[in-house]
Amino acid sequence: MVDRIVERIEQLPPIPNVIGQLQNLYYYDDYNTSDVEEVLKQDPNLVANILKIANSPYYGLPREFIEIRQAIAYFGLEQIIEFALATVMDGIIGLDLSFYHITPLTFMEMSQLKSKLAKYGITEKRDRFVVANTAFLSDVSKVLISNYALEQGVDLPDRDFPLNDLDGIEGELFGFDTIEVTIAMFEYWNFDREMIDLLRNFKEPSNPREERLYGVRDVVTLHGRLDPERLDRYPHYKEAAKRIRRKKG
Repeated sequence: MVDRIVERIEQLPPIPNVIGQLQNLYYYDDYNTSDVEEVLKQDPNLVANILKIANSPYYGLPREFIEIRQAIAYFGLEQIIEFALATVMDGIIGLDLSFYHITPLTFMEMSQLKSKLAKYGITEKRDRFVVANTAFLSDVSKVLISNYALEQGVDLPDRDFPLNDLDGIEGELFGFDTIEVTIAMFEYWNFDREMIDLLRNFKEPSNPREERLYGVRDVVTLHGRLDPERLDRYPHYKEAAKRIRRKKG
C-alpha cells in the first residue's frame, strides 16, 4: 500500500508559497510583468533556479537572461510557473532513479513533453493550466518509488514502457503505482483540488481533461519518447508532436 512510503512523502520539502501566489495571478488574469517579478523576488533561491532552467541548453536561447524580468517577458507566466514547479522536482530528483534506468535529465524531458502535449490546442485558461501542470507532475513520485524499490531489491526490466503500462507493472511489483503515490504527494503539498481530482479519475476518463491526461500518458514513454503505435490512436497528439518537433528544431 501507499502507506509504505508515507514517511518519505512527509520528508519532502514544502512547496514555496510564491508558487501559489503565481497561480492566483494566472487564474485571475490581473497582472503584468512587474507584478510577477515582485512575487518572485520574495524567494531569491526560486528566482535563481528559474533563471538556471530558462538559460539551460534545452531552450537554446540566443542570449543569457540575467534578470528575472527578462525571463518573464520572454516565456510568460504560464511557463514561469512550470519552471517554478520544475525547481521543486529538481529538489528531489537528486534521489536515485536507476530503478527506472533513466537519468534526472531524461525524467525532466519526459515531464516537459507531457505538459506540452497536454496543453496543445486548449484555449480555456483554467483547463489549460490544470491539465498541463497535472501532466507535468503526474510522475513525480517515481523518485520516491525508485529509492524504495532499490532498498527492497526489486528490479524492473530496462524497457521504454508507455507510462500507463508502467503503472500496471508497478502495481504488480509493489501493490501501488506512481499515480497513487503522486496523489498522496499532491495532497501533502495541498495542491489545487482540481489537479488532485484529475489525477484520481483519469484512468477511467469521463470528461475532456481526463481524456487528455490519459492520452498523454498513453503515448509518452518512460524515456521521454512517443510510442509510434500508440500515437496512431491519437491524431491530436500526432499533430501536436509534429509542431513540438518543428519548434524545437
